[in-house]
Amino acid sequence: MKKPVIVVTGMGAVSPYGIGVPVFWEKLIDNHSAVNQVEDEFLRQWAPVGARIPDFSAEDYLDRREVRNSDRFTQLALIAAKEALSDAKLLDKDGHLSSKIDSNRFGTALGSAFGGIQTLEEAAYSLAQGKTNRVGPRMISKAIPNAAAGSIAIKYQLRGPSMTYVTACAAAANAIGESEYWFWRDDVDYVLAGGIDSLWSSVFLSGLADARALATTGPEDFTKWSRPFDKNRTGMLMGEGGALFVLETLENAQARGAHIYAVLAGYGASSDAFHDTSPHPEGKSAALAIQRALKSAGMKPEEIDYINAHATSTPAGDIAETKALRKIFGSDLDHIPVSSIKGGIGHLLGAAGAIESVACIKALEEGIIPATLHVEDQDEISPKDIVPNHSRKMKIKTAMTNSFGFGGQNGILIWKKPE
Repeated sequence: MKKPVIVVTGMGAVSPYGIGVPVFWEKLIDNHSAVNQVEDEFLRQWAPVGARIPDFSAEDYLDRREVRNSDRFTQLALIAAKEALSDAKLLDKDGHLSSKIDSNRFGTALGSAFGGIQTLEEAAYSLAQGKTNRVGPRMISKAIPNAAAGSIAIKYQLRGPSMTYVTACAAAANAIGESEYWFWRDDVDYVLAGGIDSLWSSVFLSGLADARALATTGPEDFTKWSRPFDKNRTGMLMGEGGALFVLETLENAQARGAHIYAVLAGYGASSDAFHDTSPHPEGKSAALAIQRALKSAGMKPEEIDYINAHATSTPAGDIAETKALRKIFGSDLDHIPVSSIKGGIGHLLGAAGAIESVACIKALEEGIIPATLHVEDQDEISPKDIVPNHSRKMKIKTAMTNSFGFGGQNGILIWKKPE
């Protein structure tokens, strides 16, 4: 059987730049940094600087019942889902799934590093303080990692396969890539795929701080603390949000006259099988995932026009990723623009592969490559062209985005401009 071509026909995003794909893209290519001092004084003791969604109130987007029965990460997922479905022209005037769509053949595939950790922490704190011996009947359904996928499916009555991938920072990339197989098996006509995370929890942040993953020092200007590929980088900065995509076959999209943003050309995954937090220092399995993505796309390394790096601003991670890229691209890497958008929005963890896919797809569409911000003294080990500090006008046909997570989870996506 011939493998179907999978395309993106709708996008939704929530990021430290704000709500929606337009504001994300506008501020990204304007080289804006959403990173700043953390407002919450309690959380600041572990994460003094980070990137959160500005002036966010779930009540502005969801009804009271939805807000009451959901964790923040699910709320963000519902908002991104509505934007993506609306963008793909799959909702009726009342905001319901169009009656023309077979809801039995509409799947959901979401990635998250932890799910509703804020709800879980609040419940545990109440019990530990002896304030109550009950956490409420909704605690589990709000905190469980598949809460976002379940809530979206319930709201829009999506009865196709529904999966949640909890593969650390590779979760969204794995969710998008693995959902492709549902099309191959003819289980679905549509999939809502991507990733969402909001992990602003004292337990989670203190754990990252103890693992020495978070930046605790930086320049006097807080907005410049996230510095991928810079010699003076000191660690990652926490962000929040994510993105969701409507995926369907090219044949289906053309038949209904849908706008096609990009083709999901390739996907590869692997495991480092090395360490529970550190990447393999030589990037061996990261390179393996890239090889698999190229193979699935039927592409050669020299056909990649732009690489969106995982580069979280940790020395070990940035260097290992560069070595992986060198293994695959060799000297050609010197001529390929490689940038990390984490300088502007921090690290969205399990949602990184989704929000960075938006950046890739918009770069294909608009002919603008986002920059690696706050590079003052580039590490000589890093790729030669990291698009430093300013976005660049450049027409590209292909883009690859890398996602690497704790436990050695690797996910690579290759996006292609529609012909």
